[in-house]
Amino acid sequence: MMKTRCLFISFLMLLTLSATAQKRRAPKPKLTPEQIEHQAKLERMTEKTQRILFVDSVVVPKQQFLASYFLSPEVGQVARYQDIFQTQQQPDAYVHVNELGSRCYLSLAPTDTTMQLYMSENINNRWSRPQLLKGINDDNQFHRINYPFMMGDGQTFYFAAEGSDGLGGYDIYVTRYDAEDNQFLHPVNIGMPFNSEANDYLYIIDEYSNLGWFATDRNQPADSVCVYLFLPPASRQTYSASALSPEEIAPYARIDRIADTWTDETARQQALARLQDVTRRQHQKPVDHEFTFVINDELTYTRLVDFRDPGSKRLFQELQSLRQRHQRLQEALDKARDYYAQAAKGERDELRSEILTSERTEQQLRRQIHDTEKTIRNNEIIFLTKN
Repeated sequence: MMKTRCLFISFLMLLTLSATAQKRRAPKPKLTPEQIEHQAKLERMTEKTQRILFVDSVVVPKQQFLASYFLSPEVGQVARYQDIFQTQQQPDAYVHVNELGSRCYLSLAPTDTTMQLYMSENINNRWSRPQLLKGINDDNQFHRINYPFMMGDGQTFYFAAEGSDGLGGYDIYVTRYDAEDNQFLHPVNIGMPFNSEANDYLYIIDEYSNLGWFATDRNQPADSVCVYLFLPPASRQTYSASALSPEEIAPYARIDRIADTWTDETARQQALARLQDVTRRQHQKPVDHEFTFVINDELTYTRLVDFRDPGSKRLFQELQSLRQRHQRLQEALDKARDYYAQAAKGERDELRSEILTSERTEQQLRRQIHDTEKTIRNNEIIFLTKN
């Protein structure tokens, strides 16, 4: 009896092991060519994830997310189309108006399915007919484009779009305006951690406070979004593939924990302090003395309205952006040089190339600043002499 029972138990165990083995050997679902390509794209982007210090984040109702962007007045205004143009049309469209209120970049949906980007100018307090931005969607790779933002240099342009080139939903792209061809260059996906398989949009860099924002609905309920505040990098730096495995880089690509990016607590606290300054400025009256710019031995400007030549006013805004970029680049170079001294050999090779590139960029910026200052002074003197 005992022997029969033992044989029965052994038989049951063999059946269990056999079923388990069959379960383990069950073939995985076969991926389609599109799924394989998408997975490869995810892996490539993950490996190139940027090193970003995320200062803070806040989850807010989707319809109110703009209230979490605390921008310097010099950046201009980002708002809903309905609020700028006082209409009930285009409920999903957004607009970026420059500081002077003379130009805006906007999204429009002429049909029920297609949303494109346009530019309009304010002439005698009336907005001109929107002109389609050339070069951004000439290949029809996007079927919805929205959330425009033009940097202070008047050339670097960010937007969000849905299309085959993205990871899913809205992805954030960057392009530059080519004045010679009067169109924008082919847009580039800015990659991770800013983009994901969810909707990621409204990427803004405030050069005057050196702060950045973007919004995403990844891992959020349907009616909520997370707005991230980050420190804009002076140069693109990625996580070292030789020091970290793809599995170790992935949490940074997904932004699992912003605290993991707080590698420089001093820089983070300084960013929070600048955020407080910007918030206070939004509730203060404009001051008479905004800056000091010497025209000649007898004339010094302290406000933007002091410039008489219209072109000089625009150039001075570009000059302020150049100065901000130059300062941030110098600070980033100092940190990169300090880190280089203690970096591993594999990281040093990558850092060396980035440092040399940044040094060349710093020299170019210095020359641009000098030339722009000289042009502004000459333009003002000529204008004042003639008038």
